[in-house]
Amino acid sequence: MSEPVQPVLSVRDLCVEYISDRGPVRAVDRVSFDVARGEVLGIAGESGSGKSTVAQAVLRILPPPAVITGGQVRFEGTDLLGLDEDGLRAVRWKRLSMVFQSAMDALNPVLTIGEQLGDTLRAHGAGGPSAASLRERCAELLALVGIQPDRLESFPHQLSGGMRQRVGIAIALALDPALVVLDEPTTALDVIVEGEILEKILELKRRFGFSVIFITHDLTRMMQICDRVAIFYSGRLVELAPAAALRASPRHPYTQGLLKAFPSVHGLDEELASIPGSPPSLRSPPPGCRFHPRCGQVIDRCRTEEPRLTALEGGRSAACHVAR
Repeated sequence: MSEPVQPVLSVRDLCVEYISDRGPVRAVDRVSFDVARGEVLGIAGESGSGKSTVAQAVLRILPPPAVITGGQVRFEGTDLLGLDEDGLRAVRWKRLSMVFQSAMDALNPVLTIGEQLGDTLRAHGAGGPSAASLRERCAELLALVGIQPDRLESFPHQLSGGMRQRVGIAIALALDPALVVLDEPTTALDVIVEGEILEKILELKRRFGFSVIFITHDLTRMMQICDRVAIFYSGRLVELAPAAALRASPRHPYTQGLLKAFPSVHGLDEELASIPGSPPSLRSPPPGCRFHPRCGQVIDRCRTEEPRLTALEGGRSAACHVAR
């Protein structure tokens, strides 16, 4: 028998806390998931659910006062949480990269696009031995994302929002990564440009075979491009399932509420509905299931006993006492 294929990324019981004068606040609470090679995994949830914090923890770029307080993150068999800065440098951006939410903020406003691409390549010993070979490689990277080479001389403010985001993608792909994290990469872009950006990402994924973590609020887009979807609520992973199965029959009441709040991917004329209430404070979350104060299917057990993420049929799982 052949050995099972190892995931490119394996996260187990990850915990992240923000340290404050009033005590620690746990923003990510014992989260576990895998990303298979060549897979697109979507991560969705309301603001403050822990989506971006998980991504930053995986890359170990959490801003202070956030700290990783527990768990394991294994990437291509290496425990990222055990690496020193030199070890991280050999992995981060080379094999594991990220496209940030706002390309205007992620790009340096006083450097040209060519300088920023060149700096990325030089920092990791790539791009060739001469200035000409480095420029040629930078031009190739722009061509990959559909931008003309003459834009190497442009500054970020001279590009449109869609072009800046394409440059961010080019930088993320510069060193042939195995996994690219997309943290809401189409925020503030109009719907046509958003579609073009996501289609370009999928085209490049098919061409080069890298895996993707796609973080977004937009479940409609997520269902269109992802293989599996992970739903986060109040710092916890509450449902994980193949995208088609999740769209057809979500098991967690929170996922059901999210899907009812977004237009159908099939364009059906359905009435939208919001989830009542607001997410709980991470400083003082409710006991039991954190969603129970907003849930229309709550039972007594939900108020006192925390549900664990439990495997269901069809390669899916949910953290819910009433999910079947």
